Amino acid sequence: MTARRLLRDPLAIFLALGAALFLGWWALGRSHNTIEISAAVQQSLVADYRMMTGREPDAAQRRKLVKDYVADEILFREAIERGMHLTDRTTKARLVDRLRFLIAGAPQTPSEADQLDFYSEHGDLYRAEPQITLDQVFFTALPVSKEGPPAPDAILAALNRGDRIDGDDFWMGKRFPNYGESMLRGMFGAPVLAAARKAPIGTWVGPYPSARGVHYLRVAARNPPALMRYTDVRDQVRQDMAAAQSSGAVDAAITRMEAKYAVDIKG
Repeated sequence: MTARRLLRDPLAIFLALGAALFLGWWALGRSHNTIEISAAVQQSLVADYRMMTGREPDAAQRRKLVKDYVADEILFREAIERGMHLTDRTTKARLVDRLRFLIAGAPQTPSEADQLDFYSEHGDLYRAEPQITLDQVFFTALPVSKEGPPAPDAILAALNRGDRIDGDDFWMGKRFPNYGESMLRGMFGAPVLAAARKAPIGTWVGPYPSARGVHYLRVAARNPPALMRYTDVRDQVRQDMAAAQSSGAVDAAITRMEAKYAVDIKG
């Protein structure tokens, strides 16, 4: 059969296309299953060994370096083939973080003027939390009186008359000048902080229970959230600017890539 007739024969064309597809599949499969140990890879393995041990590997150690590399590569490819990168949360998180870094790149060092602009535009990020100045009298357990008004009320009345009542020792002391609300919450608990927020200035109130005992409080002052000085938060501003730049670059990249995917949110 001549070449011209072969080109017009449907069966011959079908067989030729099948052979081409088989060869392509075989080549791709062979490439996928080939672990290439290039000279650059071997040099990198030797360099890592030298850095870790401080000496040159001998021939046996070089063979072991290559063997260990091949073992790791086989395990990695088997993990990918089993879809472990799609189900393991730690692996997914590391891949996502790595791709975010590759997309965003290293942030540029901002100028002082740029930092000041960012600080001015994002003032809510740099406001100190509310602060409270207060005194306390603490008891691990309230004393009980045998007669007269209940001991808690008697102690409160004595404090407001100006009598000196020492109470028990508290690990952080008795006076708390300009303490942030988060610190007071950590020391006393949320109920005591809530009482300090509402207590009239200059009047003893209580007792309020906590995990450590009971507290009588006298609030001297409450300061609302205040903008922190730029000089005190300069380093934080620089970090926030870098984070904002990286986030913007990643968000833009995700917007471009969204067209490749269909999102199906089950109700």
